[in-house]
Amino acid sequence: MNSVYFEKIGLKDIFCYLAEPEPTQKKIVIMTHGFRGSSIGPARTFVDFERLLVANGISVLRFDQPNSGNSSGDHLDSSFNEWVNTVVYFSKKYLDAGYRVALFGQSMGATAVVAATSKAELKGKIPCVILWVPDPKTDYDEASNDIYEENGQKYRGNFFEEAKNTDFFQCLKKFSGNIHLVYGENDRFISPELRDRVIEQVKSKNQSVILLKNQNHSPWDYDAIQPVYLEGLKLIKDSLVS
Repeated sequence: MNSVYFEKIGLKDIFCYLAEPEPTQKKIVIMTHGFRGSSIGPARTFVDFERLLVANGISVLRFDQPNSGNSSGDHLDSSFNEWVNTVVYFSKKYLDAGYRVALFGQSMGATAVVAATSKAELKGKIPCVILWVPDPKTDYDEASNDIYEENGQKYRGNFFEEAKNTDFFQCLKKFSGNIHLVYGENDRFISPELRDRVIEQVKSKNQSVILLKNQNHSPWDYDAIQPVYLEGLKLIKDSLVS
């Protein structure tokens, strides 16, 4: 059972795609795309992962963040804090409806997921997160009010300044649920030093880490990503047991 609709959050119309098995098992993964991305994910990987999850009895919500994809707003006005609040909104919506909720994010979407887990509304309520190439932005130093351009999209520096100020590592430290972390070996956006710092912190929690050989930030080769889907599925199924 699939539904396509817009959800009004504040003044924004947020594009949503909900896929659920029949009957629903009240277990859901909420997917959050990266910067300049959309709800289909890089090379439609969110769609492929969604289909695997639904085939295993798990619902999936994919959505376009405010000012991204089909959602309303100009990308220039994107706000990382608004991204985090949107993740919290959808998580709370399904928690209040009696669902077990897991969060999944790619790149800045993964960073937003980690930040969302530290919010009061979600503390202790998210049993697992799937993190593909999270970018902590600890070394970001561009002017917050200046306008920049990346691959055809303009944005203000405040987006990444807000991400930096959420303190990714502190939020990750506080998260007590299960984690599945994936990086590409040759990530063009995240330094090996920063990547290794994230990996070390996740491993210190005895959590799952995959480093994909010869892969970049995104997208990943088809064959390389198949084990990522399967390990993510296993963690989600184990974590969403009632």
